[in-house]
Amino acid sequence: MNHKRWWVRWALVFLLHAAWSGTTLAQLPDTIERIKPAVVLVGTYRATDAPRFRYVGTGFVVGDGLRVVTNAHVISAIPAMGADGPALVVQLRAGAGVWTMRQARVLETVPEHDLALLQIDGPAAAALNVVASDPVREGEELAFMGFPIGGVLGFSSVTHRATVSSITTMALPSPTGQQLSERAIRSLRSGPLQVFQLDATAYPGNSGGPLFDPRSGAVLGVINMVLTKSTRESAMSQPSGISYAIPSRYVLELMARHR
Repeated sequence: MNHKRWWVRWALVFLLHAAWSGTTLAQLPDTIERIKPAVVLVGTYRATDAPRFRYVGTGFVVGDGLRVVTNAHVISAIPAMGADGPALVVQLRAGAGVWTMRQARVLETVPEHDLALLQIDGPAAAALNVVASDPVREGEELAFMGFPIGGVLGFSSVTHRATVSSITTMALPSPTGQQLSERAIRSLRSGPLQVFQLDATAYPGNSGGPLFDPRSGAVLGVINMVLTKSTRESAMSQPSGISYAIPSRYVLELMARHR
């Protein structure tokens, strides 16, 4: 009798989980349409370049609609900016297949968290809500959005589902002696960076994209790397299916310093 009750109990748990997952996935299409305008292209512009706009990564608008979050490694991939260099720009969605360019400047980069905060010119844009990531649990179903193949087929955002397979720690490359700021020292003392390991296929162009709740659209992390089997090129031809995201708690800390 006890054995029968045990099976009934587990059957109910399975059915409840399946119903919850089904409801979550059913809400995802509406969430995608709602957050898509706030997910942006980060790159450079120079009139003499071909193409004039060069895509380097994904970002998303936060706060007052004039701030953009992306990865620090996305910004570090940009050649020297200045009078002779390309301008840092962000492209915002202005309609189906239509983009508008905004000049941007770096407010802060946090290499130890692989995060960067940008300020963009012009009127406020649609922004995403960034919430605390502490409640996220292993096994949760989330989603992320970005531009995994850049502009090869035209710029079109792509959404992937992701399961949080592990909440673990990861040590990013330590700052050199010349780079040991007060903030970097505090970060090193606080221990390794906490990350979300995801069962999901991300590509290099996804870097800087939001990891979000498929029901509410609230941002819970930032995609920052994908596990590659050998070379960067293999991430496209032989994806590992394992990706990583920086929890939003670090994003909130960064945003709080620039209120």
